[in-house]
Amino acid sequence: MRVAIKATEEAIIRLLKAGHPLPGDVVDRELETRLPVFQSVEAVPVKTYGLEGLGRIVIARGRKDVWFVDIKRKDGKLSVKDGESFLDMRDKLQQRYPGQKVTGWLVTTADVDVKAKSVIAEKGCFATAGAAKR
Repeated sequence: MRVAIKATEEAIIRLLKAGHPLPGDVVDRELETRLPVFQSVEAVPVKTYGLEGLGRIVIARGRKDVWFVDIKRKDGKLSVKDGESFLDMRDKLQQRYPGQKVTGWLVTTADVDVKAKSVIAEKGCFATAGAAKR
């Protein structure tokens, strides 16, 4: 099944609720990534979790897993600094959910620097570049 990733909260929420595996080419992995079963999926302001910024993230919570999706709609390339701030957000969310595994997924309309992708992948998180704007 072909999955097109759109950089909108509504599209990401639908995708996570459906629970279909994410193809390897979407998350820059060799194999597809199976999604856990989520009890709730919602878009929330980052301030709700004590994080800096004005944006919103999509939080998907299950029994054992918490996923968060940070959507970046921009034209330039995402740098290593952007990747590190994404991982800082993941670390803060992990502190908030100590008994669950927190996985981050960065979805962007831009390209992601190769070094930033590797930094994100090292922490077990995912990055999808070139997502459709609508």
